[in-house]
Amino acid sequence: MSQPQSASAPLPTTSSIETFLEENFKKILLLCIAVVAGLGIWGVINYMNRAKAVEAGEAYASAKTVEDLDVVISKYAGTLSAGNALLQKADLLWEQNKKSTSVDALKEFTDKYNQHPFLSQALLALGGKLESTGNRSDAKAIFDRVVSEFPTSDVAAMAQIRLGDLLWADGKEEEAKKIYEGLAAKFPGAANAILDQGQNRLQWIAAKLPTKEVDGPPKPKVEAAATPSIPGMPNFKLNSPTGLSPTIQSPAAGSAPAISVGPNAATSTPITITPSAATSAPVAVPATAMPSPVTPSVPVKSEVPAAPAKPAITVPATSAPNKVEAAAPAKAAQ
Repeated sequence: MSQPQSASAPLPTTSSIETFLEENFKKILLLCIAVVAGLGIWGVINYMNRAKAVEAGEAYASAKTVEDLDVVISKYAGTLSAGNALLQKADLLWEQNKKSTSVDALKEFTDKYNQHPFLSQALLALGGKLESTGNRSDAKAIFDRVVSEFPTSDVAAMAQIRLGDLLWADGKEEEAKKIYEGLAAKFPGAANAILDQGQNRLQWIAAKLPTKEVDGPPKPKVEAAATPSIPGMPNFKLNSPTGLSPTIQSPAAGSAPAISVGPNAATSTPITITPSAATSAPVAVPATAMPSPVTPSVPVKSEVPAAPAKPAITVPATSAPNKVEAAAPAKAAQ
């Protein structure tokens, strides 16, 4: 006979998962609440940052002066627009010949916005401004930083060229040539326009071009053209700094008026211009202005020639008046 089968072990009433949930229900609930709260807080912060970024972008777009840019930099610090405003502020200050302040603005940008997408360009600009202001050692350090931190970018290739320029300016042509010659090998992905700059510098070195600017020759002096003189007229300068003060002197009886022209200075001798008698305008005397000794019955013939001859008046000869002899008075009768 077969042995009776043993009864199977009883199944557990609850599983291990259910047991874990029962034991850690409160913890799980608190964790879910924390996750939901964290997602909500992240959403609110993200929304606020987006709204702040939009507002900062609008403020940056409307900024025109350095003062406007300072408002964007201080009010929206840490945003992308604030970094852009700091870069533009540096450019405006440089255009206004405030070079030291412009360099300080770029240094502030490189310190506070080291994650900005324009960091490499800002460093290259900072190195160029330091070089132009005479801080060649600081400029070299900045160019080295660009080459080391951004080795595969076109900006690094430009910084490498600037390092060669510093060596060339110091008279180290051989070291500069090595930099220009190894530019394509060190930066194979650089743009052709940048690589061509290195080749151009090699040609300039071969041509022995000067590296320092020299002043050109002075401009020739242009003398003022002489004023043509008029015969019979005094020669005086109209562009005298003291000016001329013409005066008209009262003429003497029977003479033409005299014009005195001279500088304003009291010590200068005036020039007197007196018209001659030949150039004075003739005066025509009308016939009616002179009394006629003839009787009204005899016509008077008057001829007035053209100027400048003096008017001639012709009076025809008249017969002498008849003499009337009075009769001798009669003798009184005695």
